[in-house]
Amino acid sequence: MPPIFPIPPMHRMPARPTRRHPLAFGGAGPDSFAHRITCGGPMTRPSRQRERIAQIIALLDVTPALHLRDLADQIGVAEMTLRRDAARADSGFSCRGGYVVRDRSTEHYDFDTQMSRAIEAKRRACEVALEQVADGAVVFLDTGTTLPHLARLLARSGAGRIVTHCFTTADILQGRSRVPVEFMGGEIKSETRSCHTADPVARLAPLAIDVAFLSAGGIDRDGRLSCSHDYELSLKKSLISLSHRCYTVIDEGKIGARKPVVFGQVEDLSGVITEQGLHSAGAFRKRLTPAAGS
Repeated sequence: MPPIFPIPPMHRMPARPTRRHPLAFGGAGPDSFAHRITCGGPMTRPSRQRERIAQIIALLDVTPALHLRDLADQIGVAEMTLRRDAARADSGFSCRGGYVVRDRSTEHYDFDTQMSRAIEAKRRACEVALEQVADGAVVFLDTGTTLPHLARLLARSGAGRIVTHCFTTADILQGRSRVPVEFMGGEIKSETRSCHTADPVARLAPLAIDVAFLSAGGIDRDGRLSCSHDYELSLKKSLISLSHRCYTVIDEGKIGARKPVVFGQVEDLSGVITEQGLHSAGAFRKRLTPAAGS
C-alpha cells in the first residue's frame, strides 16, 4: 500500500494582476470603449475630424441645411460619423430630421420650424423648375441655397449640359451626374462659394445657354430682384440678357424681401418659380400690387 502523505492546508495564492484587453468595454466612463464608440471620443482621429467639421461649416455658410445622406456620400464617410461629429460641443452644427444645420448658438444661424418648411419649399420649387428644362438643353445654375436642390434633379435628367460657377452645385454633381457639367471659373468668392469672371458676357456667349436659373435674396413689393453682393450683379445681368429663357427660383418666404443689390425687375425674366408653381412676370406683378397698396 503506498504511503499516505498528509494533504497540506490550502493557501490563497496571491492574485495575479489582470491584464485588460485594450478593447475591453470597462463600463461606461468617458475613457471606456463603449463611450468611444458611441460618442466619438479618442478613437476618432482628431485631425480628420477637424478637417471634416471645417468642410461642413464651409458648406453651411452657403447652404443653411445639408441633406445628411448626400453629405455623407460627398465627404466619403458614414452617416453615423457625421452624427458623431455633430455631437461635439464645439462642432457648430447638429443633425435634425435628416439634415445637417447650424446650431442655434452659432453666428448667422436661425433654425426654426419655418426653416424646415423652407427646405421643402425650395425642393418643391426646384421640381417645378425641372419641368422647364427640355431634353438636350444647356442649363445654367446660379449660386445660392435653393438651386443645389435643382442640381440633384438635373443630374438624372435629359439635359444636354449643366454650367455653373457654384462650388456647392459642382460638389453635388461631381461623379454623380450623367449630364456633362462645365464649371465656369473666375475669382473665388467665399461668401457665396462661387467664382466670378471679370467679363461674364465673353464667357457666357459661346455657351449658348438655353435656360438659366437665378437665385435671388428677395423680390420686393415693387418687383425688384435683389441679392446680397455687388460682385453678383454683372453675371446675373449677363445671364438675363444672353439666355434664351431666364427664371428666378425662390421660396415664397422671399416675396417682399429686399437685399442691398438690385439686379433687375420681374419683367426682365421669363418667369418666377416658387413652390406654388411657375408665374409669368405679369401674373407675379399682379400678386405684388395688392400688397403694395395695403
